[in-house]
Amino acid sequence: MIGQRRRPFSENINMNDRINRLQESLRDQEIDLVAVGPTANMRYLAGYASHPDERLCLLLITPDEVRAVVPTLNAEDWIAHCDITPVTWADSDGPSRALSSALSARQPRRVAVDGTMRADFLLTLLEATKPETARVADSLISPLRARKSADEIEALQRSAALADRAVQAVMDACAPGVTEAELTWVAETTFRQGGASRVEFTLIASGPNGAFPHHHSGARRLQRGDAVIIDIGATLDYYVSDVTRVIFLGDPPSEFLRRYAAVKAANEAGRAAVRPGVAAQDVDRATRSVLAEAGLGEHFVHRTGHGLGLEVHEPPWIMAGNDAPLAEGMVFSVEPGIYLPGRYGIRIEDIVVVTTDGVRTLTGFDHELAVRP
Repeated sequence: MIGQRRRPFSENINMNDRINRLQESLRDQEIDLVAVGPTANMRYLAGYASHPDERLCLLLITPDEVRAVVPTLNAEDWIAHCDITPVTWADSDGPSRALSSALSARQPRRVAVDGTMRADFLLTLLEATKPETARVADSLISPLRARKSADEIEALQRSAALADRAVQAVMDACAPGVTEAELTWVAETTFRQGGASRVEFTLIASGPNGAFPHHHSGARRLQRGDAVIIDIGATLDYYVSDVTRVIFLGDPPSEFLRRYAAVKAANEAGRAAVRPGVAAQDVDRATRSVLAEAGLGEHFVHRTGHGLGLEVHEPPWIMAGNDAPLAEGMVFSVEPGIYLPGRYGIRIEDIVVVTTDGVRTLTGFDHELAVRP
């Protein structure tokens, strides 16, 4: 098993416990091997993820062992950050012998694989193991990742606070004549100065571009009369943020104010519906019913939310058809929105965590419409 890691990803996160819980699932489901590439799943289970390139790198977990195959190029980095002793391979040799050694001549019959790792890693693994069955490991790993520890929630709170500051910086820079692209740099600079290791996305959608839920920010210049959607997120201490707010340039028309109020009420209703035992789809239903009553249901074209943690999008999925119950420690977005083609969009997004008896909102930015005269 894993010893005490030399440079822990977090002093308070017990990697042994994560591995042990996964191995319990392997025994319960009679899975012989889980193979994980250098993805968020590897970081979750090992506390570290090697540089993701074309060189085979796998974390191999059986019901009673943990092994790793790591290219020699990255071996010292692996050893410095993780106490799972790797089997290494050099470019000149290729990974086959190292992979066979790590498998210890095992011939696993049932294999589960990281669904987010490279396809060529998967093919190499299958050629080496020739299992009777192979499946995606999501059903084994996702339940572990879905319920965050107190330490993870603290990291997500810090990440959310930095995102709140970045939203304010973008709003302060919003003015007629400024381009969407220029505002993305304001967000990115704020994130980087705040210590973010990676900027995940900086979606600035002005005026009619706001009607595209996943608009690619570009050269359009803001104008008076624009509603501007600010949807941004970054990684701080390995955990991500995601927040969306709206600012209006000029005097908002009464129709816009009514619609904004409806989206705000939908956001509030969604967050109020969160508590342990409630089905994920019931949170979606709570937001959707508010917008439907306001005559805006047809303009709400996406799910209410998605889980958040080491990745921006991960389970649980807050959407119709997902009857899985929420549980304490789950973290996800509540982000109702409406989109009117050729005119504007409105989305208000918060990140929440399920508590023992309700919900806590991690994002702290004001929900009132920001207006710049």
